[in-house]
Amino acid sequence: MTPPSPSWSVRRRIAIAAAFVVSTLSGCAHVGRLAYVTETVAPVKVDSTELKREYQRERERVREGSTSEAFGPMFGDTLIGLLPGTADSSRRYLGRLRDGYTADTLNIFLLGDNRPGNRSTRLAPQYYAAKGMFSRNPIKIVKGLVAIPLGLLNGLFPDLALVRDIPGRMRHMPTWGPEGKVVAAMVTKLDSLRARGQMVAAVINTGDLVEDGRYPKQWERFLKIHKPITSRVPYFPVAGNHERTDAVEGVANWRTATGLPVGGDRLYYCFDSADGWVRFIALDSNPMADPAHLWTRETQIKYSEEEITWMVARLKEHNGPAFVFMHHPPFSVAFHRVEWQADSVLRDRRERMVKALHEAGIGVLATGHEHAYERALFTWPDAVLINIVTGGGGAPLHALPSPAQSARLFSQYKVAGAEVDPDNVVTGAFNHFVHVRLWFGGGSLHTYAVDKLSKTTLADMVTIDLKRYGVPEIDEHKVPRPPKAPASTGPHEEVGKKPNAAKADTIANSKRILTTPSPREASKRQVKRKVPVRDSVATARRDSVAAVRRDSLAARRKAVAPLTPIRPPRR
Repeated sequence: MTPPSPSWSVRRRIAIAAAFVVSTLSGCAHVGRLAYVTETVAPVKVDSTELKREYQRERERVREGSTSEAFGPMFGDTLIGLLPGTADSSRRYLGRLRDGYTADTLNIFLLGDNRPGNRSTRLAPQYYAAKGMFSRNPIKIVKGLVAIPLGLLNGLFPDLALVRDIPGRMRHMPTWGPEGKVVAAMVTKLDSLRARGQMVAAVINTGDLVEDGRYPKQWERFLKIHKPITSRVPYFPVAGNHERTDAVEGVANWRTATGLPVGGDRLYYCFDSADGWVRFIALDSNPMADPAHLWTRETQIKYSEEEITWMVARLKEHNGPAFVFMHHPPFSVAFHRVEWQADSVLRDRRERMVKALHEAGIGVLATGHEHAYERALFTWPDAVLINIVTGGGGAPLHALPSPAQSARLFSQYKVAGAEVDPDNVVTGAFNHFVHVRLWFGGGSLHTYAVDKLSKTTLADMVTIDLKRYGVPEIDEHKVPRPPKAPASTGPHEEVGKKPNAAKADTIANSKRILTTPSPREASKRQVKRKVPVRDSVATARRDSVAAVRRDSLAARRKAVAPLTPIRPPRR
C-alpha cells in the first residue's frame, strides 16, 4: 500500500481546519434587530416539576445553539402584570400591578448583573497592568512586563480559561457563568412561597441582562433562560451599560426583549403596587454615569437633570414607601466607586436624589454594576435609606476590599446630612438574589447566597420599620382608603358631579388630569355667574343710565338716614 502523498496530507489538514472554522463561525452572533413571536398572555404553570424539566430542556437548546423555538418578550402585553387604565404616560407611570397587596405581605425579588462572561475576566488586573507598558513611567513599564507572564500563567491554570474562552469570543456569544443556577434558585423560592399561599408580585433586575445588547442572539439566550420566571411573574428591568442603549440596535433590542411600554429615547419609568401603597421608580443611569463617553457631556447633563427632577416629582406626589432602582451605584466600595465620586455633576445629582428620599421618610436604593453584594444604611434622626448593590446574578464576580475596609469606605460618604455607621455595612462577593417583604407597619430584606447546586443560604437580613406611614384603612379590594377630608359648606359647592369617564391613556388626557384641581381645592374656589353679553348699544346705554340713577338715589338715602334700614316697598 502506497503512503499518501504530502499534498494530500496538506489538503486534509486544510479541510479539517476549514471545517472547524465554519462550525465555529456558524453560531456567530451579529449586530442586528431582535425579532420575536408575541405572546399576548404569559402562560402560568403551577407544576414545579414540569417547570424544572422545561428549564433543563431550554438550557440544552441554548448549549446546542438552537433558536428555532418561538419566544416572547417579558412584557409582550401589559395585561401580564399591570392593571389596564391605571397608566399615565405624561408622568412615565406604567400603572398598578395586577397582583401583590401590602395587606397580604408584598413579595418582591431583586437581582442584577446576570449576564454571562468569560473565564478570563479574572485577568483584568494583569490586563490593566500590561497596558502600562505603553506609558513613559518606568515603574508602570516594569509592572506591565511582569504582568504578562503572570497573566498567561493565571489564564491557563487551573482551567485553561484563555483557551476555553476562544469560541465564545469568536462568536460574540459568551455563555460562561452561574446565571442558570441563580434562576433555578429563584424558581425554587417561588414554588416554596406558592406552597404557603403567597406569591411574588414582581421581579426587579438592576441591569446588565446580556453581554452586548446589540446582538439579538444574546437576547434570545436571556429570554429562554429566564422564561421560567418571566412566564410567572412581571419582570421589570433597567438598562445597564452592557445593554448598549447608546446604539440604535441596542435600544431597539431592549424594547423588543423587555416589551416595556416606555416611549421616547428615555428608558426610565415608575409603577405602584396593586394597592398603590408602594412606589417603584426605575432610572436610566446610562446617560448619567458614562465613563466610556458614549454620550456627549451636554446630553449627560441634560438627561441626568431631567431624570432627577422627574424622580423628585414622583416621590413628592406619593405618600407611601418608595423603591428606586438603577444600574450604576451612587454608593459603592469596589471598582466603580470613582465614577460618581470624581464627577461634580453626578455628585450634585446624588445629593438631590438622597435628599428627596430623605424627605420621603424611608426608601430603598437598589443598584448593580458591581458584581458583588453591598448593603449600607444611611441614617438621619428621622429616616433611613437602605442602599443595596445587588450584582451577583451570574456575571463574573468582582473582588471587594476587606469587610473592615468596606465599612470604613462607606462611612466616608457624607451626602445630604446622612451618616453611615460601620456596623450597618455588609459586603461580600457571591452570587445571590434579594427577597423583599413589605406589610403595613414593617418589612424585611432577605439576601440569599446561591451555591453551585442552586441551593440558597441566608447571607444578610435587614428589618424595615414602616410605622411612620401608619396602618391605613383598606376597602373590600384591599386598597387603602384615602384620608377623609373635612366637609365643605361653601355656597358654591358642586353637588353630584360625576367623575370623568375612563379614556385611553394619551398625553393630552394626562395633562388634563394633572391640571384639574382636586375636589377639595375646587370647593374653595368661588364660582362666578356668567353674564350674557349684549350686543345692542342702546341696551348698554339704557343700563348705564339706570345704574347712575340707582347710585344717586342710594347716596341720598344714606345721607339722610344712614342708620335707618331700608324697608321694602308696599304692594
